[in-house]
Amino acid sequence: MTPIGSMRRIVINSMRKVVPGPASVPPQRMAKRLAPLRSLAAVAAFLLAWQVLVPLVNIPDYVLPLPSVIAGRFAETFTLQLASLAVTAMTTVAGLAIALVVGVLLALLVVYVEGVKSVIMPFLAAFNSIPKIAIAPLFVIWFGLGAESKILLAFLLALFPIFVNSMTGLGEIEPDILDLARLAGGSRYRVFTMVRLMHATPYIADSLKVAFPLALVGSIVGEFIGGNRGIGQLVLAAQFNLDTALVFAALLSITLFTTAGIGLITLFERRFLKWRPSQRQR
Repeated sequence: MTPIGSMRRIVINSMRKVVPGPASVPPQRMAKRLAPLRSLAAVAAFLLAWQVLVPLVNIPDYVLPLPSVIAGRFAETFTLQLASLAVTAMTTVAGLAIALVVGVLLALLVVYVEGVKSVIMPFLAAFNSIPKIAIAPLFVIWFGLGAESKILLAFLLALFPIFVNSMTGLGEIEPDILDLARLAGGSRYRVFTMVRLMHATPYIADSLKVAFPLALVGSIVGEFIGGNRGIGQLVLAAQFNLDTALVFAALLSITLFTTAGIGLITLFERRFLKWRPSQRQR
């Protein structure tokens, strides 16, 4: 090879090294970006199969209406569903808030007071094993048809997961970390706020993702048994009238409300819990 050819090859290779190529996206990040699209594609395929196959097997509308019919009924009754869902949302959020406060306080009591865990845990575990629908009529008798019985049911269903996760987050900390915080001059209050509470916050956030749907179930069950308003009453009314499309439309409203609630909790994690490994990898 001539000297000129060698120099040309060196210049070309150096330019290849200097000129940056297009930025490559890591496979894991690309998979996370494509995950919502895959979910939407799966839902669209399911709805399309539903729309096409149901008429082929001659299923009546009062048994399984088409997605297009459900969408039309959803649009027709949107105002009614919004008003009913607002009532259910109020009792759900109220019961969840009370469960959050009581659950965290009980967890603090268990962590800081010796001997309390052996008393509280068996009681809560035994009470949690009782089907709440079996005791819901008692709440209606005691508290009437108002919001109180629904809030109480939502509170009872949401309490146990919040309490268990809070107890784990507040109590399951390496002793060396606590000793190091005390050696650094941390008071009891500072150790709680900077170590225990920070460690427990992700556990509490995860428990809310479980407790929120459970609280919603409690509110709806209370409306089924003894209510005069709410999305549960709308479902019962549609059932009695054989308006299956309205039943599905109400279920869609419930699903959207649950998704929105869990989405808000996820946004809280991304905004205030950026130090979590799962959030740092985003």
